[in-house]
Amino acid sequence: MATTRENAQRRRQMERAAGEIRLDGIRRGLTTEAIAEKVVRSLPDVTPLEAWRLASGYDRSEVSARLDALYEADGLQPPHIDASVLCRWELGDRRPSDERIEYFCRLYRTRPDRLGFGTDHSPGDVGHIQREGIIDAFPFTSEESERDLVDRLLGARERVNLFGLTRSFYVSDAVLPVLEEKARTMDVNVYVMDPYCDSRKDRYRIEPADAAMEDPERYVREILRPLRAASDRAPRLRLFLFNFPCSFAMEEIDGVVRVMMYGHGRRGTHGPIIAFGEGTSSHAYFVEQLRWLERLSSGESPEPWLSKGVQVRPFDLW
Repeated sequence: MATTRENAQRRRQMERAAGEIRLDGIRRGLTTEAIAEKVVRSLPDVTPLEAWRLASGYDRSEVSARLDALYEADGLQPPHIDASVLCRWELGDRRPSDERIEYFCRLYRTRPDRLGFGTDHSPGDVGHIQREGIIDAFPFTSEESERDLVDRLLGARERVNLFGLTRSFYVSDAVLPVLEEKARTMDVNVYVMDPYCDSRKDRYRIEPADAAMEDPERYVREILRPLRAASDRAPRLRLFLFNFPCSFAMEEIDGVVRVMMYGHGRRGTHGPIIAFGEGTSSHAYFVEQLRWLERLSSGESPEPWLSKGVQVRPFDLW
């Protein structure tokens, strides 16, 4: 039978191993959930509740303090949970109350079953897709995917933000009148790459020879001028140019973000399109990219972007 000293040594080794897994996950850009899952897979003696603490980089005193803060934010007396009590919960010797489990879920921003309390009985693949917030997907640009875009634009009530390289479909008879109409009641922001910036030249070096709008003059004439004319008729339709490379397009329409991937040696319309619903980490990631564009377009270019010459500016005709 292992002695107390041997058990303590084994726990320290386990915590060091979990710390290495966390650092590796941070370097790879993994989420806390993904790191916690890897800790559980790699260290069988670690329970899910303990894995989430280790993946978050907290010791037990910090967990206790953070739980207290959540209680106080709700106007409740903080529980001041002792580290020894947390240890028994994490080792599975005791089970916390349902109230405590709820606050653990809020602390780690997850569900009870992922902390080891209860079981998720939903089908694995479907549950994973739902968790990522994927509400629709198309293998490439098609009539179906374009119809999806038009339908979402027609139903927009709060916001429309469009970002991409060229997207000639925006000036089509199916879309441009809809953008104008929506711009009567809400801001409609369209971000397209500056046709004269170096980043756009580099992008088209790796696209096929028949890539759309390689000629900047044609691009201005057929894409930018119609968009600018529409913005003159509907001032809340605003057109911006950016000067940096990108590998995906984004279309935020109310609570949904459609993302189109760009590949090397392929036209942009060949890339898959995935629609993410709000309330998920994937949706939040792409929305934050759009909020970053908004900050740059306001003229407040923060460091390090200012020093690097990154720009998002309103379009004015040359």
